[in-house]
This record gives sequence, C-alpha cells and structure tokens, in this order.
Amino acid sequence: MLTKNGGCAKRLTNQKPSTAPCLNIAKLGIVSRDFRNECKSRFRGFGDVIPEVLRILDVEKCDSVLFSLYSLVQHDGSFNKNILNKLQLDHVKTIFLEEYLDGEIREIKRFVVYHTTGEGWSEYAFMQKFGSITAMPQKEIQDFVKNEMPKRILGNCCVLLCGETNGVKYSPKDKNVKDTFGVRAAIPKTTNIVLNPIHDRMTRFEMKLKRQFLSEQGRWVVSVWNKGKKDNDDKVRDGKNPAWTVYHNGQNIVIPLIQSELPGIEIGILEITKV
Repeated sequence: MLTKNGGCAKRLTNQKPSTAPCLNIAKLGIVSRDFRNECKSRFRGFGDVIPEVLRILDVEKCDSVLFSLYSLVQHDGSFNKNILNKLQLDHVKTIFLEEYLDGEIREIKRFVVYHTTGEGWSEYAFMQKFGSITAMPQKEIQDFVKNEMPKRILGNCCVLLCGETNGVKYSPKDKNVKDTFGVRAAIPKTTNIVLNPIHDRMTRFEMKLKRQFLSEQGRWVVSVWNKGKKDNDDKVRDGKNPAWTVYHNGQNIVIPLIQSELPGIEIGILEITKV
C-alpha cells in the first residue's frame, strides 16, 4: 500500500512485494466492445485490436488503459508480452485486462496488470473472488477484505473486479449504501482511483449507488463493461450511452467517446486531475 509520502510499502502477503506494481495513473484510456461484432473477427475478445487501441491511446498520451472484462482469450497468440515489447509505446505504461477460455460458456482464468519496469513489461495477476454476497458466509467477505484487498492496492489505484463492488452493501431499510464489511475503509486515502472492469452491464439500481458510495471522499470509480449480451427474453439492454460510468466524489462524470474507426469498439479518456 502507499506510505504517507505517497510511496508503496511492502505487502504482508504470500506474494513477493516486488511483483505488485506501484502505479500513478494520471490519464486513463477506457475501452469497451460489442460482443456482436466478434463474429467478424478472427479473434474473440479484444485480441485483434489491442495493438491498434494501444497506439490510439498512446498518441493521446494515456499512461494506463482499462479494458472491459472477457478481454483476451488465453493463449490465442494475438497478444502477449513479446508483442507488447515490439509496439514501442511512449506513454502507455500500464494495461488492465482479463484472460479467459472461450467456448459455449466463457471460463475466467485471470486478471492481468501489464506494467513497465526497468527490464521491460511485467505481469501482475489475480482472480475475481465473488460476484454477489448473497448467501456468502460473512467470514469469506472478511477474508477478502483482510487478505485480498491489500493485493489490489496498486499505488494510487485499486481494482475491484465486476461484482466485487457488492462488498459494500445497500440497505433497503435505510435506502443507502453502507461499508458493512470495511471494503471502502480498506482502501488507503492516498489511493484515489477504483478501477471496476465488468463483464456485462449491471442493470440493478443499487450498482450505481454502490459506485457512487465508493467514489466518496474524493475518489474516482471507473466501471466499464461489454455490450451485446442478450437477456433470457432475447433482448439486448445496452442503453444509449457508452458502456461505462465514472463517478468522482459522489458525482457522475460524463466521459464521451473519442473518434475511432475500429468497429464495435468504444474508447473514452479520463484525465484524473480534471473534472
């Protein structure tokens, strides 16, 4: 976690402290896609467009790029560290994406943070721990806060994957969100960005309230998902807006699309220092 002077302290976890990056995100590229466009692609996920997306955002001087989940089919050969090293990016230093196995049902494998070091690009990986806390033993949530949250603190940002934002709880009785299990309290004050990549659009009203709640005390909360998923009634409910929400200090911040000729891809840019 960050020390009082803004540096990263060693972590008391089973992983070596040097494996976790200490990031300082200032300009973030946000990238989503439409599942329905995949039938036109040789690769599933972002595989065939990642290099071009990174080039676009590098020109825009983004230091970090966040992809929606189901990002890359593991071992499909379309993207890896060797390809990344050949791109010669000047500004992009961190990439957040999820690897999965494709099939009739997508199987999540790992979430990867690619980040630059003095020796080139390195990987830092972890797994989503839950999507809902319904019927989840309280001890498991407490263990997540105690043992997993420290691994997610990466300098001035932390990562909550998909439904892990349900770790803060909506109270129907009080009609507000509470930090019942201490998820928000586990984020250091110097960590002012919560990255929340998602698989598909969450339509329940509580999710926006939870993102808003997590963004209080001067934080940013960035959620991005994929378009094109059909419900049980065979309807797609993507909405008209880009496939992301951004909250800062409890307020919704509109992040417009930037122009791109990539079919089925939405790209936005968030400058952390500006509102």
